[in-house]
Amino acid sequence: MSRNSIEGKVVLIAGGAKNLGGLLAREFANSGVKAVAIHYNSDATKAAAEDTVAAIEAAGAEAVAFQADLTSAAAMEKLFADTVAAVGRADIAINTVGMVVKKPMAEVSEEVFDQSCAVNVKSAFFFLKEAGKHVNDNGKIAPS
Repeated sequence: MSRNSIEGKVVLIAGGAKNLGGLLAREFANSGVKAVAIHYNSDATKAAAEDTVAAIEAAGAEAVAFQADLTSAAAMEKLFADTVAAVGRADIAINTVGMVVKKPMAEVSEEVFDQSCAVNVKSAFFFLKEAGKHVNDNGKIAPS
């Protein structure tokens, strides 16, 4: 296997249930990876996560999904630990977690602003911190 081949690799995608993360998960599965671990945020995205897991498995790869609010360091640590326990250390880790606020700035409350910062900044920081500890040597990390 070539060093640049993704065949047989393990992929972890934070925010991997739908949208860009879901598309990437399916594409990796169709490209011959061994396993894809995806993260989803809440019950609102659980069905999308289940659909993505089914698509990954239909492509012949192992698939697992983990639910978490990744705005805390402990939750991010658990996501990486659960991935290692379920499918092994990641060779590729991708963060697609993000929150888009769809209202004019003048209508954004302090609470929504703080939540957006936690999702878009804290989770990205904690993702990079854990990926640096857990991704296999010569692995790839793609922050959001």
